[in-house]
Amino acid sequence: TFDPIHNGHIKVAQAAKNSLGLDRVIFIPAGAPPHKTDKKVSDKEHRLSMTRLAAEAVGAEVSDWEIRQDKKSYSVDLVRHFKETLPDDELFFIIGADSFRDLPLWYQYRELLSMCAFLVVSRPDVPKETLLSKYAGDETPPRVFFLDDILVDISSTEIRKTVADGGEIERLVPPGVLTYIKTHKLYTNGG
Repeated sequence: TFDPIHNGHIKVAQAAKNSLGLDRVIFIPAGAPPHKTDKKVSDKEHRLSMTRLAAEAVGAEVSDWEIRQDKKSYSVDLVRHFKETLPDDELFFIIGADSFRDLPLWYQYRELLSMCAFLVVSRPDVPKETLLSKYAGDETPPRVFFLDDILVDISSTEIRKTVADGGEIERLVPPGVLTYIKTHKLYTNGG
């Protein structure tokens, strides 16, 4: 959801681009993520603005397609959209190991597996041998690449809590995002 986008997201995007020689990386803030219905998510315009600030600093792109949808945001719909608009491009879905392990719980995950490759960011708490444990086994085998040499020890949840507690986050987010959070008093009791 990029609530907020942070230096870990930037680090992963840069590593993904370099590792696979990707032509471009597109950040896509979630619109109405179905898996976060019980959680408060910041206003989509704030999340989009912060994502644009962070992406600009590293030469990435931002798509507002999903955030502009007036319905729940399913990844399969997002990938369908990009398959239609970029028919000649190979698509890579960058995802954390924990989310990749839980992909069989996602809406129409079998179709999603067939439409793009996955670039999985390894996590020390998610052993690789467990990544396919929830899959049925009769799906199209996913094309999977791993980013093993990157450690992301930042979370958006941690950032929101730190701001709410009056702590400093300048080492966790890009400078433009920090200024945006402070200007709009995001994640504070008054914001």
